This record gives sequence, C-alpha cells and structure tokens, in this order.
Amino acid sequence: MINNRVKNVGFGNRAPYLNAAASQALRAEMDLLIDAQVADWYATVPYAAHLEGKNIDSQYYRRNLIETAWRIRMLRVPEAKALVEMAKVSPEAAQIWANYEREEMLHDELFIQDLARIGVSREEFLATEPYLSTKLLSGYFSYLLDHEGPLGVVAYSYLVEYVNVKLEPKKLEALKESIGQKNIGGQISHSHTDVNDDHPGEVWQVIRFLIKGDQDVANLKRYLREQQTVLALYFKELYEDTIEPARRLESGKKSAQQQVA
Repeated sequence: MINNRVKNVGFGNRAPYLNAAASQALRAEMDLLIDAQVADWYATVPYAAHLEGKNIDSQYYRRNLIETAWRIRMLRVPEAKALVEMAKVSPEAAQIWANYEREEMLHDELFIQDLARIGVSREEFLATEPYLSTKLLSGYFSYLLDHEGPLGVVAYSYLVEYVNVKLEPKKLEALKESIGQKNIGGQISHSHTDVNDDHPGEVWQVIRFLIKGDQDVANLKRYLREQQTVLALYFKELYEDTIEPARRLESGKKSAQQQVA
C-alpha cells in the first residue's frame, strides 16, 4: 500500500458524479428555479425592472453602476481564493474557473468607464462606500470557503451569468433609448463577453465537477435561494437610497401645497 502524506491535490476520484444527461437535467431544473426566483423578484422587490423601462432615474442608474463595479472588485478576492479550494478536489474545475476568472477579473473597469461617460469620476467612485449588502455578500463568500467549500461561490456566478444572458439584452436596449448607446459601451462589452463566451455554460461545467453527491445538489439549491435574498437586500438599499428620498420630498411638497390651499 502506498502511504503518502500529500493530500488536497486532487488525485482522488475525479470522474463527475453526474453523467452528461444527469448534468443537463439538473441544469434545466436549476434554470427553472432561477426563473421562479426572478418572477418573485419582479413581484416583490421595489423598482426591480426599473432599468428596463423608458424613464430611468439618473441617481438610481448612477448608483447601480457604482455598486456593480464595487461588487466585481470585492468579490474577485474570494473568487480567486475559491480557485485554491477547487484545485484541492478537482483540477478540472479549477482550470475552467481560472479561465472564467481571467475573462471577468477586470470587468469593474468597464462599468467605471460608463460612469465616466455620465460625469462620475474615478475619484468619486472610490469615495463611495459599498452598500451593506455587498459587504455581506463578500463575507458570505468567505464563510462558504472556510466552512462549506467553493460550490456556493460558483453557484453565485451561475445565478448572475444565467440572469445576465437572459435579461441583459432587454435592459441594454432600454438603456440605449434612455441613456444613449455611446454612454453604455462598457456594459455592452460586458454582456458581449457573457453571451459569446457562454459564461453560463462555462460556470456550469465547474459546478458539475464540484458536485460529489446528492447533498451537494441540495446545497446548490439552497445557495441560489440565499444569494437571491442578499441581492434583494441590495435592490432594497438602492431604492431607499435613490428613489425613496425624492418621493418623500415630493410628497412633502404636495402636503405643504394642500395646507396652503
């Protein structure tokens, strides 16, 4: 018997737990789960579809771009750490993830470029502190890597990539009308990468290699639900920060006018 003290280098059974057909079936199930979450999102989250409309609130749009850039910046640290954890159990997953991260790593700059096009300087971006929801998401990733492994981190990327590829084209068409195509070049480039490089498919390959049994399948569903909760908190914060104050001010003006009349 070979007794080697070297561990955590991915030399165990590396065959995927799910065969190709089972993987496709699970992916279809996850897509339906995400679709249901998106439907609930539109029904319950304030201004969830605002960026797909014609009359875009400038403060809402500006702050969303800032936060998107911050999320990419903050999450790339735990996402890079996830690569180390993958390499311990599945070099195949690590290789695919490394390529995905190479393509996504600097995409914060695309959103910062679009901020500059609407008059928001890099200095102003850097002076704007991220929302609590973004900090919580980063902390959640760190918890997962410390206690549960990299699957939950990858699940978030699948959620985001699936939703982006499905909904981003509609949003970009609306933004072309409301903001102007020349002002959203960074977002167009970001979407182009997601679609043409099939980022949802790429991330799903990583998930397939990381799933080692039925418990991981159950965990995957739970991760998607938990992450949707944190993202809903973000849009609640965004609404309360940009839309609600203006509405309160307008309501106060109307009330004052009524009292005078």
